[in-house]
Amino acid sequence: MNKNQILMIINEFPPTGGSSIQRPLKFAKYAVKAGWEVHIIAPQKPVRKVLDYSLLKDIPTAAIVHRVAGLGIKNPENNKMVDARFAETAPKSKIFKSFWGFLKLVNDFIFPYDKQIGWMPFAYFTACNIIKKQQIRNIYITAYPYSAFLVGIALKKKFRESVFWVADYRDSWQFKPLLEKFVLPFRFRKISRTDDKVLATCDAAVFVTPETRLEYINKHSWLKEKSYYIPNGFDEDDFTGVTPKKFDKLTLVLMGKLTKVYGSPLNLLEVLQESFSNNYQVIHIGNIEKAILQSIKNAGYTNYHYLGYQKHSEAIAYSLGADINLILLNEHSTAKYWFPGKLFELLRCGKPILALGPKESNLEKILSDTKRGRYAYINDKEQIKAQLKYILENPNQFDTSLETIKQYSREELCKQLLAIYERGQSSSS
Repeated sequence: MNKNQILMIINEFPPTGGSSIQRPLKFAKYAVKAGWEVHIIAPQKPVRKVLDYSLLKDIPTAAIVHRVAGLGIKNPENNKMVDARFAETAPKSKIFKSFWGFLKLVNDFIFPYDKQIGWMPFAYFTACNIIKKQQIRNIYITAYPYSAFLVGIALKKKFRESVFWVADYRDSWQFKPLLEKFVLPFRFRKISRTDDKVLATCDAAVFVTPETRLEYINKHSWLKEKSYYIPNGFDEDDFTGVTPKKFDKLTLVLMGKLTKVYGSPLNLLEVLQESFSNNYQVIHIGNIEKAILQSIKNAGYTNYHYLGYQKHSEAIAYSLGADINLILLNEHSTAKYWFPGKLFELLRCGKPILALGPKESNLEKILSDTKRGRYAYINDKEQIKAQLKYILENPNQFDTSLETIKQYSREELCKQLLAIYERGQSSSS
């Protein structure tokens, strides 16, 4: 048996696009570089409408990718089998619209798991065959979608000590803002019980923030001995050969989602309009809720430009060319613990970062420690104005060296992940 083998079960994988893809993709890339034999189980069809075929180049040629089918319903927009429950887009026929609304209610509030659960049994049987054939001990499963963890529970039940399973939480499952408030009680209890079973079953759990890890440890003290903090990061290769965009006016770039969860840019836009009239622009790359986009239009902020999703290299080019890169969180108290995945790429860009969010945020601390930006309370327009002024008047006060952020490189973070498996091998021998 080759100890340096790993089976990675990844539901969201190229050509599916988005920031969440980067973490498992880079782990796979640098595990291969470290000399490990990597097997990947991924969906046969993209699981989301956002596609980025440029990410396919990052799949290591030496990795063995097993594309697995799943149960689902065709999305009317792209004819892809994406959901085990109901597609994101309602049928165009008016006859079905009211019934579709009911199905969406069931989809979001009653059904205990996520839409990708139809992929789970196919991934499980494929994993069983690979484990038996290749004698693989090391298992990596990442979530969201959380239904992927059900594969891990089933594999651990079947193979017991023959496998060492790391559950990688890209986000908290049961400790989410408003989850308990807005889902039906029985569904929340089911989610909580299943999440607890994941933690009890896995051999190690990895979290992207220290606070998320602490939340789980506070509930299960025994988890302290088998849980780890590995943040998201940046891949230096992603910046090679990328030409920064050039702009003829003050340009602030926002890369990421704009939803109620991630905060509103209205206060910032008001400050910019008052301070610079029309001699500025905000370029937004990512997704935005229709209600937020409409509120921006209603307010008359014509210097806000929404570009939608762009391929990863293109998004980096915009961030490299920006005068200021933006990060927005909401004012909810739990948001103070969040590290947006894009943060680490923005640290690498070397351009000043203006981050807006709740009071006493960890994001403020990391910007201060790395000397990469400034932070303001998202609802305090005077503070936003002051921090914006500081950035523009003190451009040389910000650190641009790679040395101060090298601990966030994807290669270094992958070494931390592989070290968990190596410790697991040592304890079993």
